[in-house]
Amino acid sequence: MYTDVTESSSTDAVPLYGAPEITANTLDFDPTFASNSFDGAPGADTTDGQLNFDFMTLPGAGLSSFTIKESGSVTLFGAGGAATGAGAGILAEVTIFEADGIVLPNPVKVVANVFKSWTLPTSAGTNPWTNDLFVDLGASLSPLGYSYATKGEVVIDDTLVTTSESGPNTTAFIDKKDFVIIPGGDLTPGGDPDVPEPASAALIGLGLIAAGAVRRRS
Repeated sequence: MYTDVTESSSTDAVPLYGAPEITANTLDFDPTFASNSFDGAPGADTTDGQLNFDFMTLPGAGLSSFTIKESGSVTLFGAGGAATGAGAGILAEVTIFEADGIVLPNPVKVVANVFKSWTLPTSAGTNPWTNDLFVDLGASLSPLGYSYATKGEVVIDDTLVTTSESGPNTTAFIDKKDFVIIPGGDLTPGGDPDVPEPASAALIGLGLIAAGAVRRRS
C-alpha cells in the first residue's frame, strides 16, 4: 500500500500535484505545474515540486521498478535565439528498507533522472512534450541476492524551467498536464488492486497533504 503521501515546493504554493487517482496500483495525477518567462523577466523562472510517499507490499508480492511518465505543452515565441528555451526534469530517489520481506541491514538507495530541453530556433510555437523515467529497483537488489523491494520510501523532485530574452523580446512557457507513477510488480499477491490504508483513502478524497514550502529530502 502507499502511505504518507505528501508534497512540497521551494518555489511555488502547493498543491502542484493535486490528489491522485489510483487505478490498480498506478498513481495518476493532474498537476498544475507551469513556468513562464517573457521579455527577459524574470530571466529564468523555475517551478519545483517534490512528492514523497512510502510503499509496503503484502506477503507474496513485491516491486522491481517504478516508471514515471509526464506530459504537457511548451510554447516558445519571438525573434530571439537559443537563450529562449524551456526544460523539464525528474529526479527520483527510492530508498529500499525491506527486500523479499526481509529487513535489509543497510538500506539500498536507487537514483534515476531525466531532463529534456527545447529552444526557440528548433521548437518555435506550441508543441507537446513527454518525459519517461525508469527506476530499476531489481538491478540494485539482484547483486545482493534479492528479487523485489517490499518496503521503501520514494522521493520525486520534478522541475520546469524557462528562460527568455529582452532584446528582441521573447516568451517561453511550459506546463505539465499529466503525471503518472506505474509500479513494476504488485503491492498485493496476485496483482489484486491495493486497498489504501485509511490515511491514504483520506488523501484520495481530500487531496494530498501539503507539506508547505519546506522540502523534505530522504
